[in-house]
Amino acid sequence: MEEEEKELVTTKRNSLIRFDEDVEYKDLIDIFPELYELFMEKADQVPEEGGEELMEMMIQMNIQDLKENRKPPGHNREARYRMIFPLEGDRVQFFLYPRIEEEESEIDMITDEVSDFLDVNDFEHEVLWDQMRFLKEEED
Repeated sequence: MEEEEKELVTTKRNSLIRFDEDVEYKDLIDIFPELYELFMEKADQVPEEGGEELMEMMIQMNIQDLKENRKPPGHNREARYRMIFPLEGDRVQFFLYPRIEEEESEIDMITDEVSDFLDVNDFEHEVLWDQMRFLKEEED
């Protein structure tokens, strides 16, 4: 009797993009608009008609903090996916996470696209999976 091998499927629930220690928030100023637009596009969250003003406002809010070398808010509104810069930690980093059912999530694809964008723009970083503690606690 042959034993069937079961494929271990690992679901990625969220990603943490952590920059090298020498990266400061202000270093993200030049790439942030394109980074934000890429995230919104890949997450299929580009606002419909008239939403360009909302996107520009969100970008400018983040840029304002980046210019002051402060942690920006990211994209925190209720949406299918979020980009947030965590309060804790001494390195520049941000989370990408879905607010939808795991089966529908494309967080791995979105993270890969964002990571590729950062590579092309010469931002050394690492991607860590499932680092958001409060999401883990909710599931336990």
